[in-house]
Amino acid sequence: MGGIEPQLEEIRARLRQLLSTHHSQLQPETHTHATDDIVIKQGAPAERVFLVSSGVLAVEHIEADKPARVLALVREGDILGEMGLFGDNRYSAQVRVEEGPASLLAARSDDLLQALLFDTELVLEMLALSGARCRQANHNQALLLDAIQALSTNDSAELQRCCCILGESSGSLASAAKQLELIQQRTMTPQP
Repeated sequence: MGGIEPQLEEIRARLRQLLSTHHSQLQPETHTHATDDIVIKQGAPAERVFLVSSGVLAVEHIEADKPARVLALVREGDILGEMGLFGDNRYSAQVRVEEGPASLLAARSDDLLQALLFDTELVLEMLALSGARCRQANHNQALLLDAIQALSTNDSAELQRCCCILGESSGSLASAAKQLELIQQRTMTPQP
């Protein structure tokens, strides 16, 4: 995730510490999942929030009749399902175990909301996590737009820069970078 990863690591550490102070109130359960298990189904009621203890999980967006798009890979210390606490109380993405087994601590969403009511530090860390993830998504979107513009103006150096950064990302972003490079190769190849 590039430049934002150190900031995310600090947020994760503080969040873990704050959540541990609410352990008795949250009464988390340990869930273990194998590779390719679906932990969260997109659109399902957001009844639980998860803290990843081990494993690698893919956050995927599903559109009808299209393959799942990997938005991010999450690892130990990451929180999953927190967006479902706000708004329509539904999970906005699917989460699948990419590299298992994965161990997760699961707390009821209502219990976490109750803890948030009385702990402003916990609220601020949850907001910091959401903000950092939004900044990363904005950065990725800007890179994609820059790459598309570079492709349309035939700016090979800029396209290479963008694709190199995107190529280090997970799943769909790396795939998009490869597709942009293929389009560039096809458009630059002389046609008979």
